[in-house]
Amino acid sequence: MKTLLTLVIVLSMLAAGCSNEVVTPGNAIRGTLPEKTHTLTDAWTEAGGTLFALGHPVQMNTYTDVLTISGSGIIVIDVRSHDFDPIAVVIDGDGNLIAYSDNWKETNSARIVLDGATTGGELLVFSPDDTRGLYDVIIEEGTSDDLETFIRATDFSGGTIRSRIEDGSYNAHLNGILREALENDVNVYNYSQAELFPFTIEDKELVSISLESDDFDPYLVLMAVEDGTYTFVEYNDDYSGSYSRIVTELDVGDYIALVMPYSAGNHGSFTLQMESIDEEALETVETPAQLLETDYTVEIIPDRNFAIAWWPDMLESWEAPGFLTPFTPVAAFTFTVENTSVFELNASGYSDVCLTLLQRDGEDSIKYIASNDDYPELGSDSRILQPLLPGDYIALVSPYSGAGEGEVTFKWSEDNEGISILRVDRSTEVYLPYETESIIYRLNLQAGRSYSISVESEELDPTITLIMPDRENLYDDDGGDGTSSLLSFTISEGQGGDYFLVVAKYSSGEGTFTILLEETSR
Repeated sequence: MKTLLTLVIVLSMLAAGCSNEVVTPGNAIRGTLPEKTHTLTDAWTEAGGTLFALGHPVQMNTYTDVLTISGSGIIVIDVRSHDFDPIAVVIDGDGNLIAYSDNWKETNSARIVLDGATTGGELLVFSPDDTRGLYDVIIEEGTSDDLETFIRATDFSGGTIRSRIEDGSYNAHLNGILREALENDVNVYNYSQAELFPFTIEDKELVSISLESDDFDPYLVLMAVEDGTYTFVEYNDDYSGSYSRIVTELDVGDYIALVMPYSAGNHGSFTLQMESIDEEALETVETPAQLLETDYTVEIIPDRNFAIAWWPDMLESWEAPGFLTPFTPVAAFTFTVENTSVFELNASGYSDVCLTLLQRDGEDSIKYIASNDDYPELGSDSRILQPLLPGDYIALVSPYSGAGEGEVTFKWSEDNEGISILRVDRSTEVYLPYETESIIYRLNLQAGRSYSISVESEELDPTITLIMPDRENLYDDDGGDGTSSLLSFTISEGQGGDYFLVVAKYSSGEGTFTILLEETSR
């Protein structure tokens, strides 16, 4: 008698763990996730790798209920629960994923819309954190509009997603995985509301991924998926207003676009869109600007004349300014300097514009010279005051956010007025206020003689750059005592004459520099 009773209990538990109910239009099923009898891994052996690659990592030991799907035509399956946040997955008889849903349309319910039941199709119901309780499955006949709405909200293969981040949504398991994957690259620590959308790149291409929302400040992260791990590629916040956008060249592979609110707790609708950018964006469009004291005005055109077209190795350059991404559209002004002097370069425009100065250093080589955003007293306009040697130069004018279009104006002029003379064996003190980044000196050095230049400060960390006529500039930071800078050098035969010294701050602040030029060959 005890043996028979035990058998009845076991059979009852198995029945609860694998429902005999059939998911077919017209049915309404009441189910339960009871004490664990089998896990997601038991129900679907490929679950771990498949869901991770698709941006839906879950705990594999979570209890899972399995229901058979039957029917033809468009089928709408809603899974609801007051006890837990339900996740619904449909797989075919071979274990291939057909559809996934969690938190549908301002609810914590799941909805899946199918265009007919697949052979051997099954509905899996589980929770992200193994919470259990009662749930309901409501199955109805659907329409083509239902199917189209579901695809738009869940399938990124078409290049567009229109979906929502729900109020109160929280996925602790996903939060932990993303924090570990992104902790060294993204200054965000709460990924509990993140929504992940996978896509595949079949051929290497230049793509634009944009994220827009009028309900929250959207934050966009791009990750690669390889060997069961997420790897950071790039992120963006506030590309245009509060919208986000990433423009980058992607190799063949699997990727995930991560969508989340910048501030935890915010929620609402968003649109995620990806599109290819044609090769014209990598063609250079220049504006010759050979005349001094002349305004040159051109228009910045979105997705054209990218910065990387002018500076091919900028991705490997530590000198690239933070405001200039490889795929920022620019206006490029080219000019030639005939004689060594100090020049003032100005950029203004329709919004906050930035200025980056490059020099053609040989036939195919580009050398970074200087950059500026928001020069003191110019508001959102930019200015570079810099000694320049004879050569060919490129001034890139770009929008600060990387977005936008409109006219910008560039002008350059010679500016030797106000350049102080640094004399041998005479100490000079100069105060630099917070808004002044550097100061320039002219000094006359004689061939065959050796010199040293030292810069000290109690308030600031100085750096020094000596502009050499052979283009091999000398630079130092912390070569003296403490944070002081020190250069020692000998002027080669035939190299005597006027040199320029740029004294700058390593970081922002205000204070006094003590500068001393000494001849050491006496």
